[in-house]
Amino acid sequence: MSKLTPTLSLGGYTREWDTLVLKEYYVGEMISLAVSHGNTDAFSETFETTFGKAPPKASKLVTLKDGFAMLSGADQYLILLNGENINVDQELTKLFSDTAYATLQTDGWASLKLTGPQVYDVLERFIALDLRNASTHYAARTMAHHMAVIVMKFSETEFQLLTPRSSALSFLEALSHTIDNVMGSPS
Repeated sequence: MSKLTPTLSLGGYTREWDTLVLKEYYVGEMISLAVSHGNTDAFSETFETTFGKAPPKASKLVTLKDGFAMLSGADQYLILLNGENINVDQELTKLFSDTAYATLQTDGWASLKLTGPQVYDVLERFIALDLRNASTHYAARTMAHHMAVIVMKFSETEFQLLTPRSSALSFLEALSHTIDNVMGSPS
């Protein structure tokens, strides 16, 4: 079997302003876990056994041993795991048995990290959420400029934005334009 090299959606994009950095970020593996109908309790038990924590509540990003998890919809969770394992969905399908369905999502998304002391000045113009008052490890699925985005807050100066790969270039263009309006020309 050949060793495949991951290709980033935006070619490893990086751009810096005086106090802000926008950089494409490789997330590792992304898996959607959808709870099968009527199996919420059994799913929760398996999740806790597998990851050592209860499934995350709405708007919460839970730190796992090798990544993060968030609630991404009704009875649906997004798991982000470090490293490369293209069979992780099959492994999770076995672990969760009939309680959940796992789907590998890695190639369907682009990921950008936005860091710096002026992140709120940009994000409040780009995403219609009150991120200044959101706690650390906040996560939400929403829209920005009519495009889907998942927002994750890691600290007061660090955010990760996930957007579908199919609209990643348009998303990047809109975000960069917003940053330029707030920050001025890049350094």
